[in-house]
Amino acid sequence: MTLAFEGHVTADDRARDPYLELPFEVGAGAVRISVGYRHDAGSVLDLGLLDPSVGPFPSATGLRGWSGGARDHVEVGLDRATPGYLPGPLPSGTWRVLLGLAAVAPGGCSYRVEVEVDVEVDAAAEAREGPTHDGRARPAADHASPAHGAHHTGPRWYRGDLQSHTHHSDARGSLEDLRSAALARGLEYLAVTDHNTVSHHAPIDRFATDALLWLPSTEVTTYRGHANVWGVDGAVDFRVRSDADVAALVAHVHARGGLFSVNHPKAAPGCIGCDWEYPIPTDLDALEAWQGPWAYRNWESLERYDRLLRAGRRVTLVGGSDRHQPPGPDTDPEPLRVGSPTTWLQLAARTRADALAALREGRATVSEGPEGPFLEIEVSGSGMGSIVAAAPTLRCRARIRGARGERLRWIGADGPIREVAIDDDAFEDACSLAAGGAFVRAEVVADASLDARRAALRSSGAERRRAAGIEETAVFARPYRLALSNPVYVR
Repeated sequence: MTLAFEGHVTADDRARDPYLELPFEVGAGAVRISVGYRHDAGSVLDLGLLDPSVGPFPSATGLRGWSGGARDHVEVGLDRATPGYLPGPLPSGTWRVLLGLAAVAPGGCSYRVEVEVDVEVDAAAEAREGPTHDGRARPAADHASPAHGAHHTGPRWYRGDLQSHTHHSDARGSLEDLRSAALARGLEYLAVTDHNTVSHHAPIDRFATDALLWLPSTEVTTYRGHANVWGVDGAVDFRVRSDADVAALVAHVHARGGLFSVNHPKAAPGCIGCDWEYPIPTDLDALEAWQGPWAYRNWESLERYDRLLRAGRRVTLVGGSDRHQPPGPDTDPEPLRVGSPTTWLQLAARTRADALAALREGRATVSEGPEGPFLEIEVSGSGMGSIVAAAPTLRCRARIRGARGERLRWIGADGPIREVAIDDDAFEDACSLAAGGAFVRAEVVADASLDARRAALRSSGAERRRAAGIEETAVFARPYRLALSNPVYVR
């Protein structure tokens, strides 16, 4: 069976509802559904697929896949599917092609969608195309990452990356490519956060190793903001249409044992929906204050994070490379690779449960890369994420590795409290601070390496800087951060 949809959407249509559903019927015995589409140049329409089990937002079922604008043809079959889509039974009933109206030109956008439903497999065609999914369908219970308890080592800090992407969304590299890159940089855990899909969850099981803990994750990608969800097995609904939907989605994620983190809340030229335009959820777990190289306007995200702290909020600070992994060996400069920045988690054991607990509790610290510099603080004898009683002065201690020649800054609600030169590779600063306000945190900023960083930014090329909205004067008008601690909260 083949059918086609043709239509025209306008900016007003997008304002009313950013998602357009095109329903079609599937009878018993279907073995493959193929969807192709095209649209006018000058607009961006995204592609997804819903099966008959999808429920009202937020649904945990029926979200069969999403490819955004990365592909113009996708397939879903019993045993295989295009990356970004889930293989498995094709139930009879009403299916829907989901078009996301990402950007509609002033004159509107015409589109054509073609759907083909096969009732018997064309073996010759499959042989020509090769596999389109790097894992076979399994029962839902098997889609979880394996129990990693057998792979743990003892209590310590573990380094990893909380945002990365593969060809299951809009990157070109495979899970194998990303795994190799992560291990090459010495990462010990990894969240693969492909956009609006969990098709990467099942094949990840194959790559579990003693050296790398995988966190089941997805990046909820809407047209007014992006957010990571960690620790949820199965699909997470991304069809957010309102501020109230965000609050409902956070509650839904929590009910399923997961965590919700706002991503890169900063200006991002040319990126649809990358800045966070919704209100900050009241029960937010984390905020990505550092995404990719520091020079990519991360001070804006950090300023928004500090505003939350000053308002008395308790939110974990995290970083993520947002690496869209290329195929094959990674030859890009290290600041652009997976693990830049690195988020360190303090774990009793290297398990999924411990990693989620550390993120929930704020036992985390961020460095520009896996080699550091590493920063850890205590206030009144309590570690990052803890709550301590307010006092006229607070006993504070910072431990830093790998930052000789740089500077340590203590930060409170009113701004910088203390600044000190770091004169050793293993450095401690013990002090008493009069820190009024709701929190104390610390950061390592460039001093001895500042000229080298300025030269590196210039050598990155004017075109790349323009594409990322980077201005040298803006980057170096502020402290150039190399490491960020989580706060200790003062109450």
